[in-house]
Amino acid sequence: MQPSRELQSRCKSIAERLSESLHIVDHDPSMALYRLQEHVSKSVPVLVNRKYEMMKLNSVLQGACYDIDNSMEAMKEMQKASSTFERILEMLRESTHVKQQMDYEKEKTEKRWSNSMEEKLGSRTRRVGGWCGVVGGGFGGPMEGSI
Repeated sequence: MQPSRELQSRCKSIAERLSESLHIVDHDPSMALYRLQEHVSKSVPVLVNRKYEMMKLNSVLQGACYDIDNSMEAMKEMQKASSTFERILEMLRESTHVKQQMDYEKEKTEKRWSNSMEEKLGSRTRRVGGWCGVVGGGFGGPMEGSI
């Protein structure tokens, strides 16, 4: 009994497909690994650069968060200190008022002193004026020689 031609062609076809499948299974992993290595060698440098960029951005972001936290704390402390600032402002107003009063009193005292000095000097010049008018007895003042 000879195998029929149809059976032989089917067996040959199956053997070829099996051989092709074994060939693919044999070579496909190495091809897949080659493609994988090719992809990795292209992608890794880009990913490394992105990693460093992300690290830099993370550092900048952490600094900004730290600054914001400090600013928020400062604002809270300033809000707590607002009553102190109000007291300081009131004290400054009072100090300004006291300074103005002191300046006014000083000016008033200086005017009184100036007026009293003018009165004293005025009365002396009237008394001395007659005496200075004596010929030869003066001190060389503006009244000398006027008789």
